[in-house]
Amino acid sequence: MVLTIDAGNTKTKWALFDASGNICHQNACLNAEITTAKLLPDTLNCTQIIISNVAGAQHAELLQQRISLYTATITWVTASKQAAEVVNNYATPASLGTDRWAALIAAWHLHHATCVVVNAGTATTIDAIIHREDAGRSYGEFIGGMILSGIELMQTSLGAATAQLPKTVALADQKTVITPLANNTSDAIYSGAIHATLGAITQMLQAVEQQNQTPKLIISGGNAGVIQQALTQQDSTYSLIEHSKKTVTIVDNLVLQGLYLLAQPAIHTTS
Repeated sequence: MVLTIDAGNTKTKWALFDASGNICHQNACLNAEITTAKLLPDTLNCTQIIISNVAGAQHAELLQQRISLYTATITWVTASKQAAEVVNNYATPASLGTDRWAALIAAWHLHHATCVVVNAGTATTIDAIIHREDAGRSYGEFIGGMILSGIELMQTSLGAATAQLPKTVALADQKTVITPLANNTSDAIYSGAIHATLGAITQMLQAVEQQNQTPKLIISGGNAGVIQQALTQQDSTYSLIEHSKKTVTIVDNLVLQGLYLLAQPAIHTTS
């Protein structure tokens, strides 16, 4: 069985996949809690561990201590020029965040189609993968993306940098209506964070449309639900936004799914 680990900016998430590619165990913890986290119940074990770590070298050392309990082949993922039917067009392929790389691979294998991939956590990443064909071979081409502060981080950074704005954060699951015409300061800050995120997604959808492609929209991460809700509420004459409301897919643990795919020898992988 394959244990996949996604060490993000705030949390570390993991999932154990069985031989059929189904998740048989999953959990998460704050990064600060990794030293006491139990990755697997005593009844389960793994033969392979594959890790995406964007939390830094110190967290990698702590993770190494936890996984040393298992007799397994260990792979620390780095982004490559090509892997699992996806071509990476980053100027320096290895500098692409491993979480973004794994998410792109999972997105491609979910639809085998042009996608805009949104990972909405502490940071929000918005990436484009285009469907290509060459000599009858179908593959995905990552053409670029954006990184912006996540919805909570936008609010906290604004509060930290200003004297009179509130320091509190409105969490996504505490709001049901998102309007640009907020009538109090707290809602105005939250609305600004939401609509800044929607604007970035809209810009990416437009950029992909200019490639003569109509993308599917895949959203993952802790704020996926509120972004989907906000897209549904958005009143727009832009046809692609209307299209995306109907084709949006929410995927839990997109990075972990991509890591599992990267661990499969049957999927051709090239550095």
